[in-house]
Amino acid sequence: MLCVATSTRGNPSLGDILRSVGVLAGVIAAIAIVFNLLNDPEPRLPDPVDYQPALEVARAEYGYDVLAPEPVPDGWRATSVDFAQEASGDRWRLGFLIDGEQFIGLEQTDGEIESYRDDRLANFHPDGESTIDGVTWERLVEDDDQPDRVLVRVDGGALTIVRGTVSYERLEEFVTMLR
Repeated sequence: MLCVATSTRGNPSLGDILRSVGVLAGVIAAIAIVFNLLNDPEPRLPDPVDYQPALEVARAEYGYDVLAPEPVPDGWRATSVDFAQEASGDRWRLGFLIDGEQFIGLEQTDGEIESYRDDRLANFHPDGESTIDGVTWERLVEDDDQPDRVLVRVDGGALTIVRGTVSYERLEEFVTMLR
């Protein structure tokens, strides 16, 4: 009499094969995703924001002249806007991506000016002055390997900070566009 072994040990079933192929496909897909994320030649730009509605509200409700560039140059992308009315004062922030990789931002507040300035500019030191349309702005530069630069002034009870990864000259051009 001939005995046939019925054990499947060592002989994978179709389900075993499909599970193994699925696991391998998952591992390969994960490796491909990580590789693509690390080697993406095109940086992903932040989505543009429409700041005009916030600007209109801030201009109507704040006790100081809320500034924004007018007109916005071609190629500039508004990427952030933030405004708040708080017990410590009214705050306005607007940021732009320019030339695809540089940043220029504007901040204003009419509350606790000295503490706000100290908080926002803690790692900066004086670097001279700029005179723009007859108005003097203090220059500050960040203590960093790739420093931001700042133009700052207090006028009409409001602090205005213009900050960017660009030269002082570009910041000065930005200030001339503020309305």
